Amino acid sequence: MAPEAPDPQSLKSWHDAFQYPIPTVRRVEQELRRDIASNKEKLRALVGTRYRELVGTAETIVAMNRDIQDVESLLADVGRRCNPRLVERKHVHVRQIKTGDAEKGKKLFGGYEEAVADIGPTDAEKHAFGAQLSFLHRCTTSISRLLRRRTSLLLVAKILVVSRLLHKTLSQHESLPPFLDDLRNQLASLRRTLLKRIDKRLASANATEDVIIESLAAYCLATSSSSDDAIHHFHQVRLDVITSQLDSSRENIPRALKLFVQTLQVSKVLRSRQFADVLSKLKARPLLADPEIQTLDGLEVEVLGRWVAPDVTNFTPWIKLSELSRSQGIESIKEWSLHAFEKFAEGCQKTLVHSTEFSELLSLRTETVELWLSSWGSTIIHGSVDVLDRLRNIFNDHLRRILNVQAQSLDDVGTQVSTLISKWEEVDHTSVGSLWDSDLTTAEYMNGAQTFKRTVADRLLGRDEDVSTVLVKYEAWLSSIEEVNESIDSLRRMRWTDIFIGTEIDDDDIDITPLLNEDDPKHLSDSLHSAVREAFSALQTSFSDTFKSFGPSHSSQKATFLLRLIRLIRRNISATFVSSDFIFSSDIVPELQKILATEVMSKAGPPSFVPSPLNHPQTGKIKVLPGRSLWEGEPAIPVQPSVSSFKLLRRLTFAMNTCGLDLWDPSTVQVLKQDLKMQLGSVFSSSLDVLDSADTSGTESKKEHDQHTSGDEEEQQGSKKTTSESTDSDQSERLNDWKVQLFFDSLYLSEMLGKKNQLANIERAQKSAGCNAETVEMIKKLANESWSRTEMLFGLLAGR
Repeated sequence: MAPEAPDPQSLKSWHDAFQYPIPTVRRVEQELRRDIASNKEKLRALVGTRYRELVGTAETIVAMNRDIQDVESLLADVGRRCNPRLVERKHVHVRQIKTGDAEKGKKLFGGYEEAVADIGPTDAEKHAFGAQLSFLHRCTTSISRLLRRRTSLLLVAKILVVSRLLHKTLSQHESLPPFLDDLRNQLASLRRTLLKRIDKRLASANATEDVIIESLAAYCLATSSSSDDAIHHFHQVRLDVITSQLDSSRENIPRALKLFVQTLQVSKVLRSRQFADVLSKLKARPLLADPEIQTLDGLEVEVLGRWVAPDVTNFTPWIKLSELSRSQGIESIKEWSLHAFEKFAEGCQKTLVHSTEFSELLSLRTETVELWLSSWGSTIIHGSVDVLDRLRNIFNDHLRRILNVQAQSLDDVGTQVSTLISKWEEVDHTSVGSLWDSDLTTAEYMNGAQTFKRTVADRLLGRDEDVSTVLVKYEAWLSSIEEVNESIDSLRRMRWTDIFIGTEIDDDDIDITPLLNEDDPKHLSDSLHSAVREAFSALQTSFSDTFKSFGPSHSSQKATFLLRLIRLIRRNISATFVSSDFIFSSDIVPELQKILATEVMSKAGPPSFVPSPLNHPQTGKIKVLPGRSLWEGEPAIPVQPSVSSFKLLRRLTFAMNTCGLDLWDPSTVQVLKQDLKMQLGSVFSSSLDVLDSADTSGTESKKEHDQHTSGDEEEQQGSKKTTSESTDSDQSERLNDWKVQLFFDSLYLSEMLGKKNQLANIERAQKSAGCNAETVEMIKKLANESWSRTEMLFGLLAGR
C-alpha cells in the first residue's frame, strides 16, 4: 500500500517530492494541479473585480475633470465680469433708480458717474442714459461670452445689431463719456470676430444646411446684406477655400471637388423657400422681443429694457429677399458653377504640374471621378458631361506627361553606358568568371541557394559588374513601365456603373462606361506604347553614338560589353510595347560581332596546313605527313583531319570561351565563320601554291638531271638508276599525301563552316590530289563522318 501523500505546501523543493513512490508523486502532482487551477480562478476573479473598479475610478476621474473644467470656466467668466467694487456700485445704483434717489445715484454709480452727471438737467434722462449705457455694456459682455462658448451665431448677430442701435442712440447726447468709445471699439472687434466665425462655418465641409442657413442669416444681420448678397458671399468663401486647398496639395483635389459639389447642393437649398423663411422670421418681430434675447442670462432685458429708446425697442430688421424666380435661381447657380469650376480646373492644372507618380495620380483620378459620378443626378451644374470630360482631360493630360517622362528616363541607361565606355581605360574591370571555377563549389546554399543560383545565372549570361550596373537601372525602368501598363489595364476592369446605383441621370442616352473603360485606357495605352518606342529608338541612337566613339584600345572588351548589354535588353523587351519586327540596335550589332570575331581569330593565330619549308633542311626531302600511318583503305586515304586543323579548331574554341560563352549566339558564330572562311580560303590557296610549286620544281630538276647525263655517266649511274627512281617515287607519294590530306581538311573544315560558308578551294584541292571519282566520294563521306564524331569537341562552333 502506497504511503499517504504529503501536503504539497510542506515540500521545500522539488527534490523532496521524488523521495516518495511514483503513485504518491502522481497524487502530489494532481494536488498541485488542482491548487494551480483554483488559484488561477481566484486570481482571474480578483483581477476582474479590480479591473472593473479601476474602470469605474477612471470614469469618475474623467467626470471630475470635466466638472472641474466647467467650474474653472465659470469662475474665470465670473472673475472677468465681477469687479467687487463695480458690482457693489451697480447694485446701489439700481436700487437708487428704483427709489428715485438721484443724488446718491449720482455719487455712487461708479463707472457711470460722469455719464450721469453730464447728461442733462432732468433725472429721467440721466436714468435712461445710465441704463442704456449699462445695457450696452452687458450686450458686449454677452456677445463675448457667447462667442467663447461657440453658441448660435444668429443670436450673437441679433445682440450685435441691438448694441449698434444702442450705441447710435447714446452717441446723440451732447456730452459723451470715454467709456462709450471703449464700448464702440469692443463692438467693432466683436463684429470682426463674428464675421470671421461666420466665414469659418461657411467654409467648413462638415457644416450642415441648417448651420449654413443660420450663419448666412447672421451675416445678413451683421452686414445689412440682402439674401442674394449673402449667397454671393457664401459662394465666394467656398471658392476661396477650394482655391487654397488646390494650392496647398494635389491630394486635396477630391476634397475641393467635394466642397464644390456640396456648395452647389446647398445653393439649391438656399434658393428654395427655406432660407427665405428664416429671414422672414427675423422680420416678423422686434429683436428685443425675441425670446432668445429675453431669456439670455446676464442681459437683464426685463430691468434695463424699459429705459431703452423706442427706436431700439421697436427695431425690426429689414432684409431684402431674393426676387429671382426658380428658373432664374437655377441659372444663377449654373453661372457660379461655371465660374467656380474654371477656377477649380485651373487649380488642378497648377497643382498637378509637379506630380511624378503615375499610380498615385491614377488613384487620385479614380477617387475624383467616383466622387463626381456619385453626385451626378443630385447637383445643379452648368453641364455634368462637360465636367466629366474636363476632369478626364485634366488627368489624362498629366498622366500622359508622366508616361512620357517615365519612358524618357531610359536615356539614363544610354548616358551611363556612354560614361562607362568613355572611362573604360581608367577603371578596372572584373571578368564574370567560369561556371567551373572552384569558388562556385564553395558558394553559400542558404535561403534556397539564392546566392548560388544568382551567381550561376550571372556567369551563364555574362552579367559582370559593368553589365549588372547598367542592367539594374534598365530593369528598374522596365518594371516601372510594366507597372504602369498594369495600372492602365486595371482601368478597363473598373465597374463605374455601380456608382450610379441610387442616383438619377438626366439623360439616359449618356453612356459613361465606354468613355472610362475603353477610350481613356486606349489613349493612355497608345501614349505609353508610343513613348516606349521613342525611348528605345533614342537608346539605339545613344548606343550607336557610343559605338562610334570606340577608341583603338580595348575595342574588343568594349564590343563584348555592348553586345552583352544589347542581348540582355533584347531578352527583356516585351512584345506588348514594340512591333514584332523590331530588333534593338540591329545596325551596330554586326559591326560589334566583327570586332569580336577579329579578336578571336587573332587570339587563335593564323592556320598552317603545310610546313614551311616543305623539304627537310638537311636531307632536302619532302617531310613525311604527320598521321600518315593512320590512313586506311586501298588506296589509303585519311580518316581524320590533320593535326593543324584540329589544333586550329581547339584554339578557336578556347579563344571563344575566353571571350565568353554567352556571346556566341548563332548570328555571332556566323560572322566568325564568314571571317574564318575568308582566312581559310587564303591559307588553302597559298598551301596549294606551295604544293604545286614543289611538284613542278621536282619534275624540272629530274629533266635537267637526265639531259646532263652522258654515255659514260649513264653506264656509271646505271646501277643507281633503280635507287633514284625509287627515291623519286617516294617523294612524289609524300607530296601527294600532303595534297590528299589538304583536300580532306578542306572538306572537314567546310563541314564545320556549314553550307552557307563553303570553301571556294575545294575543287582545286580535289584536282591537286588527283584522286579518282570513287576515292573523292569516299573522302567526302569520311570527312562528313569525322566532323559528326568530333563536332561536340568544338561545341561553340558546332550546329550553328
